[in-house]
Amino acid sequence: MDGTGQDTEPVRYVQIDESLCNGCVLCMKACPTKAIRIKEDLAQVQGFCINCGECARVCPRGALAAARSNDFDLSETGEYIVSPCTTLYAQFGEDVLPNDILLGLKKLGFWYVHDQAYTSEISSFATELYIRESREKKNAPFPLISPLCPVVIKLIAYRFPSLLKHVLPLATPRELVTREAKKRGAEKYGRKPEEIKLLHITPCQAIADSVMEGASREGPCQDKAIGINAIYEPLQRIIQEIDDDTVLHHSGGIGLGWGMSGGEVAALDRNCLAVSGLHETIRYLEMIEMGLLQDLDYVEFRVCGVGCLGGPFAVTDKYRAKHILQKLILIFGVEKRIKYKYVIDLYNKGWFFTDKEPRSREIKPPQLSSSEISKGIERQRSVEEIFRLLSRKECGACGAPDCRTFAEDVVDGDTTLENCVFLKKKGAISIQV
Repeated sequence: MDGTGQDTEPVRYVQIDESLCNGCVLCMKACPTKAIRIKEDLAQVQGFCINCGECARVCPRGALAAARSNDFDLSETGEYIVSPCTTLYAQFGEDVLPNDILLGLKKLGFWYVHDQAYTSEISSFATELYIRESREKKNAPFPLISPLCPVVIKLIAYRFPSLLKHVLPLATPRELVTREAKKRGAEKYGRKPEEIKLLHITPCQAIADSVMEGASREGPCQDKAIGINAIYEPLQRIIQEIDDDTVLHHSGGIGLGWGMSGGEVAALDRNCLAVSGLHETIRYLEMIEMGLLQDLDYVEFRVCGVGCLGGPFAVTDKYRAKHILQKLILIFGVEKRIKYKYVIDLYNKGWFFTDKEPRSREIKPPQLSSSEISKGIERQRSVEEIFRLLSRKECGACGAPDCRTFAEDVVDGDTTLENCVFLKKKGAISIQV
């Protein structure tokens, strides 16, 4: 079952090196959407993958790779605006300031460099304005959930669809940058916005894919997204040659903090929570689903353990990068460097709001006929009948992550009862499905 409710083939984000895979069940057990099976001693993705990378993290042999950075030809820099994520600022050591990095990108040939940290800073204030408004409305869903991590949004859509209404309906900083950088570049250089190409530098494949998927919905896509690791070395070399004092970095520490867990909510003078790590994220989403955290205004979820600093495209050790970022926050201060009236005007004009209502595009519920509903009920009866026969030891020897999923696979024709070692041992495999 891919969980999409559609006939279309789900996207596979995971690459599997069959020469390294030995068929252990660690990746299958780690997958939060039960998308992995072990068949003929090899891992296979046959369900809905949310691009979390958890399978790659637990694989002891390096057989799975959820991270695959795109390549970028530096000879093309003159054609692009570049938008670096705030994680990039923590990759080059304590003595390299954000402005040095932005100037380095400019020296690499990009014709316009957009400081995403400043966009994050104004987004923090817009979030606070939305929370204030929502608290004055009856039956508004709380807590609100950060839309920043695309893996979290996919996870919610797949496992917690009732929580989609909790997702903050404001555009993420990277989405605002896509819109604003093209607008400013067009005005400054006399081009049409649709003619402008934008390069995003990201810490993970999930964000890179989110950028590309979002752009493709707008029409022919000229934008690109690459990992930090794809541009780190040439950028590191050129930073050593910087002798320019032009100011390109405009945010305070609030905007910089978005790169690590807790950085987004640090800017909000509200009752908030920051949760990081896949399993902790699932646990707290379950709590929200049960209505246990309604006193909270906002929850920042990050699948990576220390936030985006732990993304697979980051180069510097995540804890060392966190230390660097904390130092930068102290240097630039914890006050927002924004024009409050200007941001309020933008907010009132709807500038911050997304048109991707309700952010459930990853999984659209099917429109079922009465006959399909009847088949679904009958399928579930068959699943329960088989499940009652199983040992429920959740051993994974059958190639499915747990006994209930194995029962579903049997009913769907993806496996047979003979693959359950306990049923085979007891000789109880005569049931007809």
